[in-house]
Amino acid sequence: MHNQEIAWALAEMANLLEILGENPFKVRAIRKGAMVIEGLETPVSVLSVRGQLAKIDGIGKGLCAEIEELLQAGESRQLQRLREKVPPGVLDMLQLPGIGLRAVRTFFAEGYTTLEELEEGARKHRLRLLPGIAAKTELAVIRGVELLRRRSGKFGLGVARPLAEELLRFLQNLPEVSRAEITGDLRRSQEMVEEIHLLAASQEPAAILDLVKKHPMAAKQLAEDETFVRFAFAFGLPVRIEVTGESDFIARWVETTGTAQHWAALQSRGARPAKASNGVAGGQQGSSTECRAAAESDEGDWRRFISTQEAEEVFYEKLHLPWIPPELRETGKEVAQAEAGELPDLVELGDILGDFHIHTNWSDGVSSLEEMVSAGRSRGYAYMAITDHSQSLAVARGLSESKLREQHRTIRQLAAREKDFTLFSGIEMDILGDGRLDYADDILREMDVVIASVHTGLRQERHKVHTRLEAALKNPHVDIIGHPTGRLIGTREPYDVDIDWLLDLAAKTGTILEINSSPDRLDLSAPHARLAKERGVMIAINTDAHDRARLSEMAYGVANARRAGLEKDDILNTKPLAEVKKILARPKG
Repeated sequence: MHNQEIAWALAEMANLLEILGENPFKVRAIRKGAMVIEGLETPVSVLSVRGQLAKIDGIGKGLCAEIEELLQAGESRQLQRLREKVPPGVLDMLQLPGIGLRAVRTFFAEGYTTLEELEEGARKHRLRLLPGIAAKTELAVIRGVELLRRRSGKFGLGVARPLAEELLRFLQNLPEVSRAEITGDLRRSQEMVEEIHLLAASQEPAAILDLVKKHPMAAKQLAEDETFVRFAFAFGLPVRIEVTGESDFIARWVETTGTAQHWAALQSRGARPAKASNGVAGGQQGSSTECRAAAESDEGDWRRFISTQEAEEVFYEKLHLPWIPPELRETGKEVAQAEAGELPDLVELGDILGDFHIHTNWSDGVSSLEEMVSAGRSRGYAYMAITDHSQSLAVARGLSESKLREQHRTIRQLAAREKDFTLFSGIEMDILGDGRLDYADDILREMDVVIASVHTGLRQERHKVHTRLEAALKNPHVDIIGHPTGRLIGTREPYDVDIDWLLDLAAKTGTILEINSSPDRLDLSAPHARLAKERGVMIAINTDAHDRARLSEMAYGVANARRAGLEKDDILNTKPLAEVKKILARPKG
């Protein structure tokens, strides 16, 4: 039994114990043991024979007995008993993308034992009343159940990337794998992907691919040959894990990252495909002898590269090109831009200094004001704005005027205690269906940051939508338009708005437009954000986070901005505090 298979069994045991609410110290010990086993280079079976298993730090007497049983019998009686205690429907909840173990434990503790019950609770807005469960979790449940039913099609970035990263860690932890990376559409941060594609380098491809087929996530095997295995998750998302030799890795990584158009443009500058090991020549399936030579500089020791960019720089240099960021490897035109020195200096996640769209438990958020501030500080931010929902959005517990002023005072008190960190008071204000704004100007004047958003009446005729947006864009106190087209990727089309009209009016009034980083939104889209840049419209990349964990979704918004070709100077929250204050205080046109 491979070390990884033992680690999977222990991890499942820990998950089931946690769902059942068992002793957290026992759960933690088993989970730690799984991680220890996963990280061992020597096979556990060898350590057992040598009598060294119990001497490993993190493997106690009880855990050692479990491992010995797995080695001898191929199964664990305790694991079988735990599987019998947890209804299958509860385990199905773990298949829902975006639903973690803590949420499942809460659902089970509150009596939810099937996906049908959980979906009903989400659609009737009952889940958000449970401890630690936010409105966005309800949306994740609904979308996840729909994915399980559909089991086909394209899948959002927010679904695919976390799963890809989990599989990537699995590959990178294997001692037989010298390098593994995400490639394909996902590496280019496409908002919807048809499959996850991972590339690994190993001298033992057969062993790696055999283990991949046994992975707990591999619900259905789709295809395989000597170079790859393709399987699908339970909800239908396909995964392709490809194994190549070390000397071929960089060339193959470049080849599979970009589109066919990008690869063709590289071929026209000297990259020549050779016959691939699976018998398919050229294109996305081949390999390149000349490009492979680029990756074999310094006697083929590609492991000297310490970052993904450096790993590919030599490859592009051999073609007399600068490194081209993955997000730009789309049409092939970017190759000519690179040759002419015209590539944009794309914004990076490390450039982000704050977040202007954040919700707390004052409205429909889960985390407290203090928790969100602490999470922002831990990310190295210099500033944040608290922008809970406004009074008309009752479903989100929007703030009345008196409650908003109370929160404003609380924020001011908290801000006064903060050092080297600025906390803005703000609001995400609804643009009402009749064109009015949710608060009068005398209330808005008191806010540091005002985001105006459309949450209702999304199917109105264009002239009504324009009237509503125009009222917000021309209001002197509105700083930012939140998720400006109202789309939910794959589930809801944008409201009927002429994007050119919107961008022109934003440019005229000096109103900032948002890239909402939620992977369900990514609104503005990359093509629209590119048009905004051309018109000189400033962009704010915000998370719309409803709990502290979702502050990490900033990475999705930055990736979307990179696809749009945005640079640091195009974005409000890359700017130092003094400049941000000047921008927010300037009169609108």
